[in-house]
Amino acid sequence: MSLLNSQANEDAETGLIPSDWLACKLGDLVVKVGSGVTPKGGSESYLPNGVPLIRSQNVLWGRLSLSDVAYISADQHQRMSNSALRPFDVLLNITGASIGRCAVLPGNVGEGNVNQHVCIIRPADALLPSFLSQYLNSQFGQGQINKLQAGGNREGLNYQQVRGFSIGLPPLAEQEKIAAILTAVDDKLDVIARQIEATQTLKQGLMQTLFSRGVGTKDADGRWMAHAEFKDSPFGPIPSKWGVKTLGEVCDGELQTGPFGSQLHAHEYQDKGVPVLMPKDLVNCRANLETAAKVSQTRAEELGRHRLNRGDLLFSRRGDVARFALIDEKSEGALCGTGCLKAIPGKAHSPAYLAHLLQLDVVRTWLEQNAVGQTMPNMNTAILASLPLVVPDDRAEQERIAGILDSVDAKASLFNEKRASYQTLKRGLMQKLLTGEWRVKVDAEMAA
Repeated sequence: MSLLNSQANEDAETGLIPSDWLACKLGDLVVKVGSGVTPKGGSESYLPNGVPLIRSQNVLWGRLSLSDVAYISADQHQRMSNSALRPFDVLLNITGASIGRCAVLPGNVGEGNVNQHVCIIRPADALLPSFLSQYLNSQFGQGQINKLQAGGNREGLNYQQVRGFSIGLPPLAEQEKIAAILTAVDDKLDVIARQIEATQTLKQGLMQTLFSRGVGTKDADGRWMAHAEFKDSPFGPIPSKWGVKTLGEVCDGELQTGPFGSQLHAHEYQDKGVPVLMPKDLVNCRANLETAAKVSQTRAEELGRHRLNRGDLLFSRRGDVARFALIDEKSEGALCGTGCLKAIPGKAHSPAYLAHLLQLDVVRTWLEQNAVGQTMPNMNTAILASLPLVVPDDRAEQERIAGILDSVDAKASLFNEKRASYQTLKRGLMQKLLTGEWRVKVDAEMAA
């Protein structure tokens, strides 16, 4: 990639752009802005196969996902001819929670149509579809969409608003180069997304196997020997040496509530100090200290019984009662806050093993079904203590299982860090390239 420095010297609604770029309204650069309708009968009219009907869930950030695409009949497609798709149409979600997501229809999709939640934008010759999609997905396009949605108006975008989007338009050759650079980053992000998905699938498969068959026991030479005998349990067949214990038994009865509102008041929180973990801070089975409220060191010492140690398990007491976190070396010393429950595993049980076990769907379902309260699910220590768990009798096997799953989590974490790095790279490239602050070097043949 070759970049040239640029002097932006034209002040337009799009901001400062190079003098050889045009400040345009999208409506002046397209031959069509429109959307379809929901076929009569709604989802009941969808077919197992036929003409693809693109809905908002199919339009993601920069790409289409056709894994759950709906199909309509050829006759219905003909009746909706005004919203029939053409290769390289730009599709923009204009209603609902996914408003603003945008992607280009690939050239190999063939016939297709859209419902009323997806807007077709068909660029004229002066505007490349790939460039437009990148622009609309950027902070510049999304900023205009968010501005139109300000004030709580979530009814959606209309065609006039879409046509009114401002865009800084480079020459075609430069559009092509900019889009190619940003698409290359998107391709890398797609690869990473598939790696993350494969890792998640691997972990799910391993969990199903490890929590039903284990890894066995060590022989006199230290080799792991698979279990040969199994027994029935509420969780299905498990090794005969395993047991079904409640969380209360696993924790030797050490379950505690966090401080109540009368013990810790909102006005005591401050910007710096000792973190106080609430349900919102329990993310992906770990404690997020960045979002946690904080209290002074003096106040934390007064609340010492609520201090968290490495290996403790912290549960949400209300709302999403299946949320939990394993306290590690980073979150050790934080406080169990209002709205949380603390469980302290006994010495015979591996906290890491329990943390992986708690991620099973069957455990999440149990917690959700046994919570009390209709409008807001609530958990208490008595209910949580009765949570059934399958537990190997040998802590060494527990740790062996946890180690295997930890290694998969570590791999997934690396992929997530890599994705975050590329996402940051793309945001930076968009900021520079879509404003012309960085100019791409265009070959004379391309410019011609």
